[in-house]
Amino acid sequence: MAKQIVADARDAPVDVSFLMAAHNAAPWIETAIRSALDQADVAVEILVVDDGSVDGTASVLARLAADDPRIRRIPLDGAQPGAPRGPSAARNAALGAARGRWLAILDADDLIVPDRTRTLLDLAAATDADLIADNPIPFTGGFDPRGAGMLERGREPYLFTVALAPYLTSNRMLTPGVKLGYLKPMLRADLVRRHGLRYDADVRIGEDFLFCVAALAAGASFVVSSYAGYGYRRGASSLSHRLRLPDIQRLDAAFAAWGRHGARSAEDRQAAHAYRDSLATAQIIARVIDAAQGGRWLRGAGLALARPRAWRFLTRSLMEAAGKRLGPGPRPAMMDAPPVGQR
Repeated sequence: MAKQIVADARDAPVDVSFLMAAHNAAPWIETAIRSALDQADVAVEILVVDDGSVDGTASVLARLAADDPRIRRIPLDGAQPGAPRGPSAARNAALGAARGRWLAILDADDLIVPDRTRTLLDLAAATDADLIADNPIPFTGGFDPRGAGMLERGREPYLFTVALAPYLTSNRMLTPGVKLGYLKPMLRADLVRRHGLRYDADVRIGEDFLFCVAALAAGASFVVSSYAGYGYRRGASSLSHRLRLPDIQRLDAAFAAWGRHGARSAEDRQAAHAYRDSLATAQIIARVIDAAQGGRWLRGAGLALARPRAWRFLTRSLMEAAGKRLGPGPRPAMMDAPPVGQR
């Protein structure tokens, strides 16, 4: 009888497939998974890819999956304990196994409120959206669903559409304002399959941003709501703590490859050029920081002179370096990273 129940659950229609990449997420992953299981008035499955965890993540997953057939553990070829392949490869593994009409990104250390999925599905139906996203609520300790979101909520909930060029502009590195790439969207699965959309397996930061760029370039309609139902955990485990040069270079290479055929209109090409220019500045800053940390101050200064606009960001980074020498205390981050998926 138990086997029959499992078979029925795995053959039943699925409204939303949650794609979850996990690496050393044992302290949080049960909360994330249970929040997806608790979604109201919607049939879900949770596809979890354990990417080389060494902290007990696999044990937590085994226990949860044994109790609920909606949780599916998806293997990742090539992943070894302590040597993760990265969030893009993990996302692709989950994507290939998904059965839902919609695909939803949920990070292993985040959570969602019970009415979030139903609310977004209803909004997508009302607006004919192919991508739908809400207003993430950052948190570090306990999650407060009434907390401040990344977007201004306003007195009444509101919607806005996002085209490709504005999406690129909002995600330029080292610029003020809300980065829309931090949003965790839901996507129509048929659009993803029809256009053969996949993550670039080499990219370790900004992978969800690139995926949305490809969807928008394929003609997807993207609608964002000020409704807030996604809890975005911030903490020391986040990959967004500091940008690293190899990660920026991989992101730049992937974006450049897309830009050669994906940016069609003059507005899109201009926005793509400005985004790559921001990546170039970020690479200079990362090189300067690496040189300074290695004691090669003259080398770092020479690199910085090549891009004067980097100086205001370098000032903040140098303040942090000085703070480390002076001892503990509040310090600014080295450099903010673009949106990441696996933390």
